[in-house]
Amino acid sequence: MGASKRLSRADEEHPNAIKYVESKRAQVKKDLESTELIVALLGAGEKGLDQRRSMAKELLTKGILAVIPEDALPSQLAPSILERKILSEEDLDIAFVNVESWGSAAEFSEFRIDKQIAPKLRVLVERDHHPLYGSSKGYLTDAYLTHDAVFGHVYMYKNTEAGQNDRIPTPRELVVMLAERYRQWKAFG
Repeated sequence: MGASKRLSRADEEHPNAIKYVESKRAQVKKDLESTELIVALLGAGEKGLDQRRSMAKELLTKGILAVIPEDALPSQLAPSILERKILSEEDLDIAFVNVESWGSAAEFSEFRIDKQIAPKLRVLVERDHHPLYGSSKGYLTDAYLTHDAVFGHVYMYKNTEAGQNDRIPTPRELVVMLAERYRQWKAFG
């Protein structure tokens, strides 16, 4: 028996159950769409900034607002002071930091010790620098391990420019996947 015949038979035999399931599905969709999620995207400038802007557009199509400090802050104000204020706000749910430059390493180092910001940080690191799966043994990798042990939010990504083509996600895939799941958790968790 085909699926459509089974459904039409179920409609006839259990119309109240079908209506109940459809109303629940509609309610879940409505609840998710009404759940606001605000994320910050931190990382390298230039090429990295273009990538973050592209990610922000993609997230917006999914109902997630992404704040990019370079675009959100007035250029005459000090980002090293105002970023802390933005990331400390209760309205901001999570902050992704893709550590791919000295500037983003400094951001991570500064924000990982701030008790208001550290739990919100989702740290994206290239495979070589991941504290559990990488080969690097420096101070920054050690700081990732501490953050991972305390907050559990250090994610390894593949470097597409280095030709890594295994099943490890890209930074974009990580950000979109984690933001969407966090929004679902916020709506229903």
